[in-house]
Amino acid sequence: MGEHSGGVPDAPGSGPTRRWLASWLAAAAVLALVAIALAAATVTGPSHGSASHTSPAAVTTAAASTAATPSVGAGLVGPELSAPAQTRGDVCRGRRTPTLRVLQFNIRAGMSGTGDVDLAQIANEIEAVHPDLVSLNEVDNGTLRTRVDEPSYLAEATGLHAVYGPNLDYDGGRFGNAVLTRYPVVDARNLRLPGTFGLEPRGLLTVVVRVEGHRIAFSSTHLSDGGAGRQSRTLQALAVAGALRSSAAPTILAGDLNSVPTDLPVRILRRFLLDAQEEGGTGEGDTIPEPSPAARFDYVLYDEHLAVVPGSTRVRSSASSDHAAVSTELTLLPGHGC
Repeated sequence: MGEHSGGVPDAPGSGPTRRWLASWLAAAAVLALVAIALAAATVTGPSHGSASHTSPAAVTTAAASTAATPSVGAGLVGPELSAPAQTRGDVCRGRRTPTLRVLQFNIRAGMSGTGDVDLAQIANEIEAVHPDLVSLNEVDNGTLRTRVDEPSYLAEATGLHAVYGPNLDYDGGRFGNAVLTRYPVVDARNLRLPGTFGLEPRGLLTVVVRVEGHRIAFSSTHLSDGGAGRQSRTLQALAVAGALRSSAAPTILAGDLNSVPTDLPVRILRRFLLDAQEEGGTGEGDTIPEPSPAARFDYVLYDEHLAVVPGSTRVRSSASSDHAAVSTELTLLPGHGC
């Protein structure tokens, strides 16, 4: 057969009718596409900046970064940062300012002490706090041991949005930190932290959120554990301090530091950050091991752009994890929230 050189000819006597029908069908197709586009625009979710629950978006995996962190300079271990007296209490003299409820929680991959996966209990414990920002450590995604996409599950169960920062390929899936947020995410990065060769890799997951027109940097981390991780924890704290000091936005750091307050990693970070437990908590703030905590490993730290609401920092017991959680409330200071 020869090559096709034109349109298929109309049947005899039917040319005008077919041309009219083709034009009508083309117009109908255009109208249908417009209707589909309008419907798609209509079902777009509401603004995520609302203080109420919104339908969670798909989980975001933070962009990985292995770039060297900025130098933190000399005098790393010195006097701890102290909040000026005027930043405590009524920091804005009655003017409305954004206040954020923050939760730090090492969830042990959602596994209970018996080894059962109990993410529903974890979700309930998160929801009981009504948090705006949540730092989660030891979060599985598709591993054989838990067989759950945990960031997606927790986002759906809590009505918050999730950003995942995997640090390790493990057991057929991934393992790392996650952030849940009630506010829209404008940037997310997962910085690979230094550490001793042969130990589990660790990361600093930083999410920048927009809160009533202000950008706030919220970071989640989990430093190396055990005696073998002592040197790594110091290197990691130096890297975290360098990375956070380079941020111009008000900064919050939450995480399992595997260190008590007198240990060097905490002292390095406290050179530049305030401690929500020290500034706005009661008791010792011990978080591990559940059910009878005797040491403090979990922290919410923040810079001088924020102030803790007095008495708001609390340790919250967990019926599933081997860590208790820590919650606090932080308010933006004049120049940032007033």
